[in-house]
Amino acid sequence: MKKSILVVVILLSIIAILPIIGNTFITKQINERLVELESLGLKVSKDESESSYLHSSRHFEFLLKDSKEFIEYLKQYSNEQIPPYVKAMLDGVLVGADVEYSNLPFAKAFEIEIYPMKLSAKMSDTLQQDNVSLYEYIEKFLAQKGVLYHIEYNLLNSDFKGYLKDVDETYTLDDTTELTLSLEEAKFKGNGALLAPNELVSKIKKLHFNATQKENNLNFHMNDFKSTSNFESANTYITNIDIDETLLELKGDGRDVDISMDSLRVNASSNDQGTTTQINSKSSIKDLKLATKEATVNLEDFNFDIAINGLDKQEHTKFMELVSQNYVFMTPESNQALSASATSLLSKGLEIEVADFSIKKFAYNVDKKIKGFKVQTVLKVKEDLGLAKKMQISPLMALPNIGLESELRISKEMYTKVLKRNGLTAGLAGFEKEDGDDYLFIVKFADTKLSINGKSLN
Repeated sequence: MKKSILVVVILLSIIAILPIIGNTFITKQINERLVELESLGLKVSKDESESSYLHSSRHFEFLLKDSKEFIEYLKQYSNEQIPPYVKAMLDGVLVGADVEYSNLPFAKAFEIEIYPMKLSAKMSDTLQQDNVSLYEYIEKFLAQKGVLYHIEYNLLNSDFKGYLKDVDETYTLDDTTELTLSLEEAKFKGNGALLAPNELVSKIKKLHFNATQKENNLNFHMNDFKSTSNFESANTYITNIDIDETLLELKGDGRDVDISMDSLRVNASSNDQGTTTQINSKSSIKDLKLATKEATVNLEDFNFDIAINGLDKQEHTKFMELVSQNYVFMTPESNQALSASATSLLSKGLEIEVADFSIKKFAYNVDKKIKGFKVQTVLKVKEDLGLAKKMQISPLMALPNIGLESELRISKEMYTKVLKRNGLTAGLAGFEKEDGDDYLFIVKFADTKLSINGKSLN
């Protein structure tokens, strides 16, 4: 009996001290992260904590003292070069973070709220000089945690979920331009490190931006955005994007433009697990409308499905790095390096396949919708390690390396009512091959010889 009581007492004692052990463990984890953040240029300017037996919370304020170190850290998780002006925007930014957690470390996920509190010194000075009222508005907006990320992170399995606080703001500039920004139900969930997740799902119910000044207006609206991504590495991933409705309107100065899309779907993937890299991209739009003062175009069931196979992994990686750098820092030297890299990549050979480039129905101006077209193409570039030398002499010397087979099927209505009416059929005249309600054009290019429907062009 005494032994049983002793066992129960020991068990109760262990249970009783679990929150104390848990709090010590989590505090140690947080403090280790703080040391890491210090090394990245984020200095803790405030650290306040409250703790009870089962629950603890800490409030932090971080001042970004060294944006260079922080930007270098962010580059690890970005394929894009971060613009230099970002440094000026980040230097001296004050960011708040509230952390709440159970002292039973795996009983409940961490709850973290992150929010900017003050602009950088340079941005503050510029705004105060240019527009004091706008500066005061932004400062008030940030003080009210206008931009806030809420994250729940599970230490046990690295699952996370969260949201971005809704935004509904209107502001009028000194020149009477009225700005409106709305963001509703921006949510996300995933698994892995927050800056480099293995899986990520993001959703936005509504995003709306409007700028109006007298008769001029810019209006952007997006409903029901969803993005799903799975990452194995920088060059092996799958990403899907769905947007139910998108609208962009520009009005004023006689240059009105109205673009609307329904059911935009994009799928992109890359795989370099084999000996080469393969890239696939597939896009579709259920309905697209483009209206200007001069013309109105309606497209129904647009599809574009392309794959690039056989890319040399090493050359492709080098080329993509140069592309991202050249996007921001474009110089004659960077252009030359990019061109040389592209030639080197092509010299290893590749294949481009367009499985489907099509529009099911098409309307131009007041015309009723008519049947559209479909294109299927395979382009092959042979391996040629001497390509760079040939290109220096003349780009035409690369033509023997190129092989192409393409099939264009276009409705007779579209051919005569749209292309022929606008003078776009000159190169195809005399090569038409009827196939029911369509004209069929089979284009082949091999050994520098070009033919359409079996008829040679050279």
